[in-house]
Amino acid sequence: MKPKDIIIAALIIIILSSLLNGCALIEKSTPANEKSAQNETVKPATDVQDLVKKGMAVTKDAKLVLTAEKGDGQLKIKISLENPSKKPVTSVQTWLSFDPAVVKGKEVITADSAFSIPAPYANSFDNTNGLMMLGLSNPEPVTSENIAVAEAVFELANDETVLVDAYDYREDLSGHTSVNIIMDGKPYNILLKPESPALIVQK
Repeated sequence: MKPKDIIIAALIIIILSSLLNGCALIEKSTPANEKSAQNETVKPATDVQDLVKKGMAVTKDAKLVLTAEKGDGQLKIKISLENPSKKPVTSVQTWLSFDPAVVKGKEVITADSAFSIPAPYANSFDNTNGLMMLGLSNPEPVTSENIAVAEAVFELANDETVLVDAYDYREDLSGHTSVNIIMDGKPYNILLKPESPALIVQK
């Protein structure tokens, strides 16, 4: 065989060898790539406790209930909660707004409340700005379906329709109207957004 033919044959062998090695590498790497792709697309289900810890599984289903009794120049408003899931409520904050030209706050009664500890500077009225500031907690969580909170007594300044609203409700704990539970050491507000106005008392 001529030297030229030997060189050409050697080059062909080298090229074929490289191609075969490349195919072998592709065949070996493909399963790993497929496995990697499968790992990226098939993720394990998120644990429910992880969702709870992130607050994603804490549903809002508590409802603020206001009922009124009017007579003898006074308006009495009973404040209670509907807690259909019987969640362990540790504290409640209920600030109410009203027109101070129509009613004036006189007294907050908590004798029949399911909560025994008043919040500092709470359970009082600001009759200049038309606010009732109520905050209560309890050493043990309250798990009743219907929870008595307090009774607010107002003096009727004018014989007009009374509109009462929940003041500064927010989804989180930054507002002034909330129903709170502790889960995994973290507080959550489970109160549904109250209707506006929360209470209408006809004249």
